Amino acid sequence: MVIIASLLIGLLYTNPVAFALVILCGILARELLKWHFKYWEREHVPGPKPSLLVGNLGPLLTMKKHLATVCDEWYNAYKDQPFIGYFKVFKPAVFVRDPDIIKDILVKDQSSFSANDFKVNTKLDPLLAHNPFVVDGERWKKSRQLLTPIFTSSKMKTLFPMMERVGKQFVDFIERQGGQNLEAKSISAAFTTQNVAACAFSLDAECFENPKCEWRIMGKKIFQPSIINGITFTITLFVPLVAKIIPMRLVPKEVDAWMRKMVSGLLQERRTKNVVREDQLQSLLNLKKADLTEEIIAGHALAFFTEGFETSSTTLAFLIFNLAENPEVQERLFEEIKQGLADNGNVLSYDVIQKFEYMDWCLQESLRMNPPVAAMQKLATKRYLLKREVNGKMTGTVIPEGTTVLIPLMAIQNDPKYYPEPEKFRPERFSQEEKNERPASVYFPFGDGPRMCMGMRFAQAQIKVALSLLIQNFRIRVSPKHKSPWQLDNRTFLIQARDGLMVSVERR
Repeated sequence: MVIIASLLIGLLYTNPVAFALVILCGILARELLKWHFKYWEREHVPGPKPSLLVGNLGPLLTMKKHLATVCDEWYNAYKDQPFIGYFKVFKPAVFVRDPDIIKDILVKDQSSFSANDFKVNTKLDPLLAHNPFVVDGERWKKSRQLLTPIFTSSKMKTLFPMMERVGKQFVDFIERQGGQNLEAKSISAAFTTQNVAACAFSLDAECFENPKCEWRIMGKKIFQPSIINGITFTITLFVPLVAKIIPMRLVPKEVDAWMRKMVSGLLQERRTKNVVREDQLQSLLNLKKADLTEEIIAGHALAFFTEGFETSSTTLAFLIFNLAENPEVQERLFEEIKQGLADNGNVLSYDVIQKFEYMDWCLQESLRMNPPVAAMQKLATKRYLLKREVNGKMTGTVIPEGTTVLIPLMAIQNDPKYYPEPEKFRPERFSQEEKNERPASVYFPFGDGPRMCMGMRFAQAQIKVALSLLIQNFRIRVSPKHKSPWQLDNRTFLIQARDGLMVSVERR
């Protein structure tokens, strides 16, 4: 500001006419911005007051607040509104809080919101050009056709022995840690990374023997909370125009090169030595698609890796911690596991874990309280009419194609209107009796509709395997070293505890 003021003063003395023009242009620009930022006011849509420079995203861009916090504030500030208008920097966007409208957006009218608002530079991140979460249109349809057979129930049954083997290694790993002051996210990430390496590629990632193994290092390069990662993901999510101007990679070069090299080696081995596996990579190869190039396979392999280990490890970590805080729930779960195994000759199987009703309630309740992401960003791919009631009359607001729609799933799933005393971990909320008492569209940690998470079955299966073996063998307690209450880490868009989730375990 001092430099600008000095330049203006110098201009005033050397060229008064130019000085006047600069001031006039500045005033005009300010007035145009003020007019632009009254867009929602002109549309008679309420919303938070924007800043002239960053719209409503200042706290996110400076990492002073997490997206979950911002969504929660807006959600509670406009309790009587089905949706509000905000500014994604300069771009008008919509924040939807009404479950029925959200259901329409995700399911009934999905064709008008067929893209996720997560644009990446595919020249810098070519492997992401094949990720089903990122792509849209025909590319998304093709990815969905390729991947759907890989995540069926029958495929999960085929993969189950691998999952159980990794689960038993996980128990041994926990035992070797001594049981005291374990960080739940760290041990969960070791399990899910090891399991993804086994199920997707039939490889041993060595996560339980070597804390600095290559697989964990590569995973951390993408998702480890840091200022650089935080800036990269925040700008990609919320200021895509800047991401176009300033080249930003979401997948570091070394991760890209590592994945390509690994896939190339696996493909060469399977083709030259006629090696056949039961893993997800083999399922992809079995499709025998003519256009299935090595780069496309590497892109899907990267998706198996990143989406298989990160969100699942976050989910498992919070589930472990919630059970540690609620020992009575943990003991009831132990009894269910013990009885289920006894009824099946003490053999754990995919069919057995599907029968663990209380375990499923526990998982769903933990996902309700702490979903891996706080919100979803959809993109209007067609003009769309949002309806709301004003003074007893229905009115409509047209949002143009290209409008971002922010859906605050964490805020909805923690709304006492739908979940009384939402801060309490109470798995019975997901009994059929209680589910019948609330709207169906107030729980969607995996999304909903055609673009809901394709890996949901895999995620749930690996979490339930880990949990079955963990609870069967250990009692879990909150560690005295845990910093309570846990705080959100503002350096990541995912839901993570800034200081970790510390637990201790003891043998049963």
